[in-house]
Amino acid sequence: MSAILQATNINWRIGNARILQDISLQLNAGEIVGIIGPNGAGKSSLLNILAGITEPDSGALQLHGAYYNTLERRAFARQLAYLEQEARINWPLLTERVIELGRSPHQSAYSRLEETDNTAIAQAIAETGIAHLLGRNVATLSQGEKMLVALTRVFATQPQIILADEPVAALDPNHQLMIMELINSRSRNKSNAALIVLHDLSLAARYCDRLILLVGGRVASEGSPSAVLSDENLREFYKIECYSDFNEPAVVQPTRRIN
Repeated sequence: MSAILQATNINWRIGNARILQDISLQLNAGEIVGIIGPNGAGKSSLLNILAGITEPDSGALQLHGAYYNTLERRAFARQLAYLEQEARINWPLLTERVIELGRSPHQSAYSRLEETDNTAIAQAIAETGIAHLLGRNVATLSQGEKMLVALTRVFATQPQIILADEPVAALDPNHQLMIMELINSRSRNKSNAALIVLHDLSLAARYCDRLILLVGGRVASEGSPSAVLSDENLREFYKIECYSDFNEPAVVQPTRRIN
């Protein structure tokens, strides 16, 4: 299977601290890959590098076989969209203005929205079901509503790849499932894919085809959810014991800390 996104031997440090060490991964069309690991493992740092926000110290990044540094920025942004942690929308904008920003990679500077843009925006709003939030100032929205608006903006871009950094953090269970189901539905299209940082092990097991376990900036385990979330890995790397059932819907519930 040909990778649509590939990272090879990625290294990154801050000062003398090595944050990521020899990270290699690939993302194939039609799949969802989860990045998991304890706090401080380097998950968000890796996603920032894959999103082109941070440049690694060494290693190669490719999108459809083309190296990142050879890609025109707008062309890159049309293919890959980043959903940041906690939907940090700090501007006093109406929801529709935020969603329209998703069409920026398809426009030239100072150009107006065209029919194709309006169609993409309408489709994204229908897909996420947030028509009732139009006309609202995003500053007045709940965290779950802000995340839905941010996801709608990402969908409006019509990217092939979605990178999501803890998209369900601090959300209530209803919004957690809603966000994951929307990303799942979009990514199952044969030409699309998603790479998601998750802390909830049950959601990771339920929605991801493969998991990558980061520990101390390195890949400690990679494979199917049942393989990566083995009792041995949970004990060694998370210092917990869990009740696990990988039948649908998968459940991985921590039951005890290990000192």
